[in-house]
Amino acid sequence: MKRLIFIFGIFFLNCSAPTITANYDQKADFSLYRSFTFMPQLENTAPTHPEYDNPEIRKLIKQAIIHELTGLGFRQAGPEADIMVKYEIIVREMVDPRVDSAVIYKPWVDTKIDSFNYTEGLLVIRLIDRKEGKMVWQGSLAGILNRKPAKFEKKLERYIAELFSSLPEHRH
Repeated sequence: MKRLIFIFGIFFLNCSAPTITANYDQKADFSLYRSFTFMPQLENTAPTHPEYDNPEIRKLIKQAIIHELTGLGFRQAGPEADIMVKYEIIVREMVDPRVDSAVIYKPWVDTKIDSFNYTEGLLVIRLIDRKEGKMVWQGSLAGILNRKPAKFEKKLERYIAELFSSLPEHRH
């Protein structure tokens, strides 16, 4: 099996459209998959960023995944489903240090160290062949999160739809 590569795109920027990427097992026959189920999620009882990782957001993500997969012809089933769906949310604070320097009529260089603080988010969705136990598709969205969680929620469904548009054609 060809190794699946983690590729990150832009995730919920204020003004920019996201760059959404995914990868899949070239040998997987997606026409054989007809049903899906979710793998049990461990509940994060103390998320570092509850405004982006909370039961309501997880419910929105799950609903968007269900909507996209059923729209592609899959049906939601129990534990005997062909595909298992797993997703993860990772949110962390980042610091981008910047050094500004200039020589303005001085024989020495002035340097000023500044930093830009931002919140980075990553959503990874994996589809796993239940019988084989191997990952057949992975999509991810990553980048700087909007400081207004309400905007995050509005964009979530649209970005997940764009992500699933990269799933290989599913016919049965």
